[in-house]
Amino acid sequence: MVSKCSSTVLKYFLKRYLPVAVLILVISAGVLYTQRAQYVELVKDHEINLIKGDYIALSSWLASGIEDISLISGLVENRMIADGSFAEKYDDIAKIFSIFGQERRNCVQVRYISTKGKELVRINMDQGEALRVGSEFLQDKSDRDYFKDISNLGDGVYVSAFNLNEEFGKVVVPHAPVLRFAKKVFGDGGGELGSVIINLSGNDLLSVFSKASDESFGQVYFVNENGGWIVGPQESHNWRFLLGQKDGFMKDEFPEQWAIIAEESSGQFVGSNGLYTYTSLKEGSFAVPFSFKVKFKEDWKIISNVAKADLAVPWSNITLLLILFLYILSGFLFWRKTISVVEQEKVSAALKKSEKRFMDVADAAGEFIWETGPDGCFIFVTGRAQDILGYSSEELIGRSPFDFVDEESSWEVRKEFLDAAQNGKSFTGLVFKFVNRDGRKLWLEFNGVPVFDEQGVVTGFRGASSDISGQRKALQDLQDRENMLQSISDSVQDALVLMDEGGLVHFWNPAAEKIFGYTAGEMLGESLQCCILPEDNVDIEGGGEEGAGVNELLANYGSFTVNVRRKGGTVFPAEVLLSPLRKDEKWWVVGTIRDVTERKEAEDKLRKLATTDPLTGLSNRRFFMESSEDALQRSLRYERELSLLVMDIDFFKNVNDMFGHDAGDDVLKSLSAVGLKILRSIDVFGRIGGEEFAILLPDTRLEGAKLVAERFRKEIEQARMFTRSGELTITVSIGVATLNEKTRTLEHLLKAADIGLYAAKNAGRNRVEVQLSPEGSVD
Repeated sequence: MVSKCSSTVLKYFLKRYLPVAVLILVISAGVLYTQRAQYVELVKDHEINLIKGDYIALSSWLASGIEDISLISGLVENRMIADGSFAEKYDDIAKIFSIFGQERRNCVQVRYISTKGKELVRINMDQGEALRVGSEFLQDKSDRDYFKDISNLGDGVYVSAFNLNEEFGKVVVPHAPVLRFAKKVFGDGGGELGSVIINLSGNDLLSVFSKASDESFGQVYFVNENGGWIVGPQESHNWRFLLGQKDGFMKDEFPEQWAIIAEESSGQFVGSNGLYTYTSLKEGSFAVPFSFKVKFKEDWKIISNVAKADLAVPWSNITLLLILFLYILSGFLFWRKTISVVEQEKVSAALKKSEKRFMDVADAAGEFIWETGPDGCFIFVTGRAQDILGYSSEELIGRSPFDFVDEESSWEVRKEFLDAAQNGKSFTGLVFKFVNRDGRKLWLEFNGVPVFDEQGVVTGFRGASSDISGQRKALQDLQDRENMLQSISDSVQDALVLMDEGGLVHFWNPAAEKIFGYTAGEMLGESLQCCILPEDNVDIEGGGEEGAGVNELLANYGSFTVNVRRKGGTVFPAEVLLSPLRKDEKWWVVGTIRDVTERKEAEDKLRKLATTDPLTGLSNRRFFMESSEDALQRSLRYERELSLLVMDIDFFKNVNDMFGHDAGDDVLKSLSAVGLKILRSIDVFGRIGGEEFAILLPDTRLEGAKLVAERFRKEIEQARMFTRSGELTITVSIGVATLNEKTRTLEHLLKAADIGLYAAKNAGRNRVEVQLSPEGSVD
């Protein structure tokens, strides 16, 4: 044995390992450098795209404000040059401002100011409600900077500086960031009549920069052209420059960086405290809607700052640990290999004499190893011979293998050995039945190679034998099991199908022939898709290609229900269960298919009984309430419109009393038929009482709901109801409600619509009335 710390081992190790160590070091340095460079480029690209996105958001926000002020000023101008007293004109302008404020979620205030700076009309928005300020509270704004800027403006749009809202010369608390859009109003002769000013809340816009900071590798700042903090490193920095506080400008804390940023409109550089990416939004830097002339009070800059610490590759420590581990592992393996090589070189000479004998034995390795001489008797036996045959190695020496062969196999064993000796060939996989010491019969497998003398004459055999009785029994058990499974397959009522990875059929039982009408000969080697067609399963969602949904189902495991087509063309519902099977180093799919036509029909009948009104075929009250609740939750979640109609047949009791209940039933069915012709497929139409019906209108505003209700009322009024007691005409009263802040539950919607319904009845019936609140008077 060579010492593990000998000089020979150490020299061999250093000679072999040093070049590898140097190579690992060079590669590791390259990897770390590349990682750093790629990560910095990734951060740069990300911050550029982030700043671009914020620039687009700010530009879109400004463009929307410019469009709004142009539209509102145009409407005011039209009204001011029209006929009427100033009071009437101001009232109409107030209505225009109120509608705009309610539609524009971020609107804070809309004003119409005279050429002298006096407020003529002012609308304040409070939680979505438009509040007109009384004339006694209207203020003189002639001393404000923005009014002076507007006075010098021609026929264009003025965009103020971003600042905080002020009332009576004081900043409103809590702070309300606003941006003002203004445009003059002119008369027929071009004379100046006044100005329209819209104050828009900047909270939503500034939240964009807060979200951008969450997505940035660092922080995102928003400053004006002088570097005043609008959105700064900390919330405490915001608006300092307006409030007269210390460090209100970027140049106060980052003078070097601001000097670079102030000079250029956009760019990116690495400064002493990290990576800076910036862009500017100023007058003429973005496309203005309809080519309006726009005057900006100030410019703005969007700035991203990623600290130097954040430019380090996050996983660099892991890379260093992996490099260290590679050094340790490679050194350990080289050291082990060095010891092994030195030891092998020392003992290789001693192994050459016995190498030929053991190499032959290794070629025919088995559970016990043997060698026979020229007379066919054992001359060498080792391994588990005693465990298998019951005889020790010493007892087997001098005896022939033929002494233990079963009488039925004796001649075959002798013939195989004789043929191998005569031809000088080896043999493998010879299986015969032997008898052990206890008289038990065993199946042994023989593998052997001939042994030649110097003249090339066979003098015996060397080989190995193993007991394969267990394997033979397992094969027989497997065959018995396959026969049993075949019998089961032939007797079951469900179709059993075996498919390969390509979806081709390899097994098709008699039940499958009966269900599908195809014989096994017709289906083997074919795809099951000939029985499951996309046009029979249009409800299954898939990708872009036709039939992708069906193909995706067949490519996955699990249970599902599809429509299946028989050979004759008839289509029926089937329950399919696909399970994976590993066989012959391949994956297969085992499928069971059951005809569930009767069960499907029963389920459909039960579903219809549970969800529909038996007389009219409409949704019953329970199903209508469940469907309406689901639609209401979707509308609240996605901020979509929703309206509800509740109607009642006028004097329906008289119909039942005068013409009988059969005629009353016919009237209910006829009304349902008229309604189904008018309504959309997404609308929910239900009978919720004796002669009371309700209609839920998703994605429908109040105006649209009123139109639907009025059309329904007219159609019913003009319809001829053919009953078993003759032709009748009826009318309906309808209450309309819509989703708003006061009707955010189904209970409130129904209550509001009910109030509207009773208001319609009290007003003389055959009417449509709107109710916007679950309490109070009819709107």
